[in-house]
Amino acid sequence: MLALRVLLALALSFGSVPANAATKPSPTPKKSAPATKKPVTKKKVVEKKPVKKKPAKKKSVKKKPAKKKVRKTAKPFPIPKAVWPPKGFKLSNGIYYSSPRSEKELVELLTSKKALAADLMACKEFICTVIQVASEEKCSAWQFTSKVITYDGKPLGDLISLRKGSQGKIVATYFLISKEPLQNNSEINRIITTCIRGPVVGEIPSDQFVSVITDAIQGETQAPAS
Repeated sequence: MLALRVLLALALSFGSVPANAATKPSPTPKKSAPATKKPVTKKKVVEKKPVKKKPAKKKSVKKKPAKKKVRKTAKPFPIPKAVWPPKGFKLSNGIYYSSPRSEKELVELLTSKKALAADLMACKEFICTVIQVASEEKCSAWQFTSKVITYDGKPLGDLISLRKGSQGKIVATYFLISKEPLQNNSEINRIITTCIRGPVVGEIPSDQFVSVITDAIQGETQAPAS
């Protein structure tokens, strides 16, 4: 019993509360209301469409017009007036005439007259000659009557040539072309020149060759029978 009392005394001395004291319940800690979390708004990830860049417009650069180089042209030499009457020409019945006197003169003449190129080609096949003529007055056409002979002087035939006319006091150059082959070593001579001032009969240009042998045969066929 003694032991029990001791234990009770010890219990009272340390943990007993007076009887007349109102025991107040120990305040219970107030539970704080849980803080309401604001909903986190998730940012929508918007995929950006690739922006197509418009091609930059190139500014059109106006090119300055290129300056034209002006070539300095030499001042044309005044064309000398034709000498009249022409030097070195012979005169017969109001007509001046001449033939080239050397090969060099003939070459210079042909290179300056492009219109004579076709006649020059014909002279590589047939016997021909060159003549230059001039007249005081205008000629509507020129007629040349000549003889075609062999190298030893025998006559082969007559050649009648018609060529276009020319103005007065103007030197004109013409080829007379026969039908005699070049290899026969023939030539044209005894040229008679006529300046036609009226109407022209015949084709221009033309060369009519009348063979002496043909005339002789025709004469025999036309001779009366004995």
